[in-house]
Amino acid sequence: MNVRQPHVRPAERTAPAAPAARSALRRTDIDGLRGVAIALVVVFHVFVGRVSAGVDVFLLLGGVFFFGPQIRNALDPAGLTVVQSVLRIVRRLYPALVTVVGVSLVAALVVYAPVRWSDTGMDAAASLLYLQNLNLTARGNDYAAIGTDVSVFQHIWSMSVQMQIYLGSLVVIAGVAVLFRRRRGLFAVLLGAATLASAVYATWLGGHDQGANYYSPLSRFWEIGLGGLFGMVALGRALPAAWRRLRLPAGVVGLALIIGTGLFLDGAAQFPGPWTLVPLAGAMLVILAGNPVEGERNARRTGVTGLLSTTSFQFLGRTAYSLYLWHWPILTLATFVVADRVGVEDSPSGTGTSGTATAGGLQGITATLGAGTGAAVGTGVIVVSLLLAWATLRFIEEPLQQTRRPRRSWVLGDRAYLRAASQSRGKVSVAAVMVVVSVAVTVFGPTVSHYNGTRAAALASEPLDLADYPGPDAFLAGTGVPEGVDVIPDTTEVTPMMPQTQDDGCFARFSGTDLVLTEDFNDSDVPCAYGDVESDRTMYLAGGSHSEHFLPALDEIGRDRGIRIVPVLKMGCVVGMTLPRVNGDEYPECAEWQQKAQDYIVDNPPTDGVFMTVTRPSSMLGDGPDQIPPEYVDVVGRFSDAGIHTWGARDTPWLMSGPGKQLDARVCVAEDRDGDCGVAQDDALAPVNPARAALQGLDVTHIDLTSALCRDGRCPGVVGNVLVYRDTQHLTDRFSGLLAPEISRQMSGARPSTGVS
Repeated sequence: MNVRQPHVRPAERTAPAAPAARSALRRTDIDGLRGVAIALVVVFHVFVGRVSAGVDVFLLLGGVFFFGPQIRNALDPAGLTVVQSVLRIVRRLYPALVTVVGVSLVAALVVYAPVRWSDTGMDAAASLLYLQNLNLTARGNDYAAIGTDVSVFQHIWSMSVQMQIYLGSLVVIAGVAVLFRRRRGLFAVLLGAATLASAVYATWLGGHDQGANYYSPLSRFWEIGLGGLFGMVALGRALPAAWRRLRLPAGVVGLALIIGTGLFLDGAAQFPGPWTLVPLAGAMLVILAGNPVEGERNARRTGVTGLLSTTSFQFLGRTAYSLYLWHWPILTLATFVVADRVGVEDSPSGTGTSGTATAGGLQGITATLGAGTGAAVGTGVIVVSLLLAWATLRFIEEPLQQTRRPRRSWVLGDRAYLRAASQSRGKVSVAAVMVVVSVAVTVFGPTVSHYNGTRAAALASEPLDLADYPGPDAFLAGTGVPEGVDVIPDTTEVTPMMPQTQDDGCFARFSGTDLVLTEDFNDSDVPCAYGDVESDRTMYLAGGSHSEHFLPALDEIGRDRGIRIVPVLKMGCVVGMTLPRVNGDEYPECAEWQQKAQDYIVDNPPTDGVFMTVTRPSSMLGDGPDQIPPEYVDVVGRFSDAGIHTWGARDTPWLMSGPGKQLDARVCVAEDRDGDCGVAQDDALAPVNPARAALQGLDVTHIDLTSALCRDGRCPGVVGNVLVYRDTQHLTDRFSGLLAPEISRQMSGARPSTGVS
């Protein structure tokens, strides 16, 4: 994000230009353009709730001031080494970053309940390591608008992308310089080829996995690369005299393209694809509007160039980096605190790939907190962010700037260089503090996660006192529920709530297409089997995670009845239907896997049928009521024709706080929010199980657990002192195991039990 290199020295020009006065070489208009970019980022984040063009302008400007100087440095025998170049970038960027991340993490620990500490700590560590973009991709987090469940450090993705591109480019530039030192033009050719390849890749990946595309350094490279090419060709170049008349319209059109991007384009769904050219072209027009003209000396700054050179935009430009760092943590924490005080459970709007938050015409923070409260809090966030940005610039960034060019050195093995660098006690003290804070932040998340996991696993292994924890029998049999008892499982860590298939590696990951039938994702010889693993009788547990979460119950049923339970599972997929990814992107791996699963089940028929969910919500995001897609009917029909019985389980209610917005029951219960951390039954479920009519006449037994999950029109997050859901829709292992008697009863048609074995 920090591209503060506003000077264009005569040696940096890419073509002969008319002599220019020293004052003309100071591109204050580019500083002002940076101010426009940060203003768009902040205003759109706070009040619009969607992607602006600000980050893309920053990436372009980063390329403008990165590639040209680095290439010249690499070709200079006396230039800085790669190590020095990296240290120079880190020295300019890292002090402010570690300050903001450290302070924000401490503030988050004060504001958040312990259930959020682990993830927040992991995000903070990923931010300091410049891996936040990869962290968000690995967790499947698309870019999200402001709400109460958004990462405090989500915005660091762009800085991580930028640093990854810078470091990779420095290595390549240094290598090319060594091999082809005299061939200056080769750098432009290679940069152009890499930029074009990145743009093609971004276009392709956007059609396959936009979530990954948005955060990928390979996809984003072309924005920085284009800036590098533009800088080498146009920055500082004197344009023909005719350009004087075109300056004003060029600047106006450029600003219009930049500002209009966030209003008319859906950046989170379309960038960094071809539409990204709109704001980038706008930024290049604005820069060209400030270029010198042949024969012009001491040109008066007018039009857009003059506007961007005013005090306000100059201040924003100077504080852009720190303002970018501060505004998002302040916004997320303020939104969370105020939402909790005014009783808002969560943002009522979706946070899919578009990143747009809209509720009743409101956007951004007003969609979460309401018009009046949102406007007041949003304004306060901006004011506080500006003050902290100024303080960070004044007391951290500027004092630590490198004041003179050091002699060439590889640093690490140069004792004289290190000794000279360590003579300033103040700088050594600052460096020591940064190291301590960095280590503390980096180890915090893993430490908390390990502690929570160990504690939760120990609690999960303890025997269950059914008198205190009747679970579903509280609804099924009216068993009394004691008060003042801690909810189980422990809510601080989700991993111990998962079914055994997760630990055993007995499921196909999102990227896989093969059936996983042995442990460790087919790398082991141990078969994936549960229940009575020695039995010749078999039952398949087939589908995705909504079938998988019934494993603890079926494991108990299998042991009681002498049946071996064999999982045929893939995450985010089902048998009989090709699903898209949650963000709407294509999921070809699901299409291939589910066909293999069908064929395997038919070719290797189980003795005791297939257990699978046969309903799902109306939308991919979980909105109800539930339904049965025709593809489910077809696959149950195929199994029936093959003589295979289906145990058709009705899907669990999905907990939703609003249209398209899921409610995490575990977090809700851990934070002791008002209400039952559940959902209205009519919002989640149809009045009658839709599978009954749709599957009539087929060889199927219906398993409907609504009476164990819902009562009096509500489906709460806790039943009988047992946490029902580990997230928004998946049963905890404890509650699933307690469902075994009811599932067994429905399988056999016996009368309900009044206890749990």
